[in-house]
Amino acid sequence: AKGDGGHFRWVDGILVKAMLTGKWLHLENVNFCSSSVLDRLNPLMESGGELVLTECGAFEDDELSEAGSRVIVPHPNFRLLLSMNSISGDVSRAMRNRCI
Repeated sequence: AKGDGGHFRWVDGILVKAMLTGKWLHLENVNFCSSSVLDRLNPLMESGGELVLTECGAFEDDELSEAGSRVIVPHPNFRLLLSMNSISGDVSRAMRNRCI
């Protein structure tokens, strides 16, 4: 209704959906990604890694940690594949260390 104001509602994107359902996700030309985006992926690529979402807000159907963030534990079949053309740039050493 008019005058109720807007409400923020988090919608899971392709990464979170792939993580939850055990799909494979290919990030092509990853060296064009912002370093801040890649830094957020680093913990996910660790052994036993998970993705912590601090931006999604709180709703009754969300599972939130005590700190108010949502922790996504990947399905055992989830795989994250990264590719890049090194002629166009590089990724951080931390990212390279987590990749084959």
